[in-house]
Amino acid sequence: MAFTAPSETLSGSIATDLRAQIARGEWASGDRLPSEHQLAEIYGVSRATIRTALQDLESRGLTVTRRGVGTFVTGRVSGVRADLRELASLSETIRSHGRTPEAVYRSILLRQAETHELASLQLEEGDEVLATERALTADGETVAFSHDLIPARHLGPDFSTTEVTGSLFAVLEAHGVRAVSAVTDIHAVHDPDLGWGERPTDPTYLLLSQLHFDQDGVPVALAHTHFVEGRFHWSLVRHR
Repeated sequence: MAFTAPSETLSGSIATDLRAQIARGEWASGDRLPSEHQLAEIYGVSRATIRTALQDLESRGLTVTRRGVGTFVTGRVSGVRADLRELASLSETIRSHGRTPEAVYRSILLRQAETHELASLQLEEGDEVLATERALTADGETVAFSHDLIPARHLGPDFSTTEVTGSLFAVLEAHGVRAVSAVTDIHAVHDPDLGWGERPTDPTYLLLSQLHFDQDGVPVALAHTHFVEGRFHWSLVRHR
């Protein structure tokens, strides 16, 4: 069958579909996926496209490929998984697992940038930022807490905080700004007082502190996001 999805690459669309099937349990731990040739016939694409889609699954820790044997589900599929190398909207990542994302905002305000924020965002004294606190949920379950900053100059003089309802990437893109790269620091955090509302007892978090840049290398956002261990997983395949 022909397979198309205008919002992403063809291989990305197929990877999203395969991830959703794994999340639904259509293949159990240890099951072998159909061969590249079989998948190419199912989706009506080339084997090269299928190979790229399968690499996406492996990069997220969902499968392992044994040369000459096939691609197998690893069984480590609980929670939401993402490739650490890929810069994508968290809402879209959650949706790609067949779950419903929601950004629940605790606070949204325009304020002057604080002294320690000026250098990172290349701002001048007195410049304003959009500052938000939000919980990210998947099917109503909290998977992360995030504190985000966007320089107000990227949002235009007529910007209103009422525009902020979901993805912050979407807010930026509505104003013609696209984040294409991010410098990321990673830390493990154990703090039972972190976050608010529904969260695990005595939780551990993986903190990603990310400075996002546009295509010209201009900082467009600063995010400190605490991902709940066991509910959101970051994967990175390493080779020797």
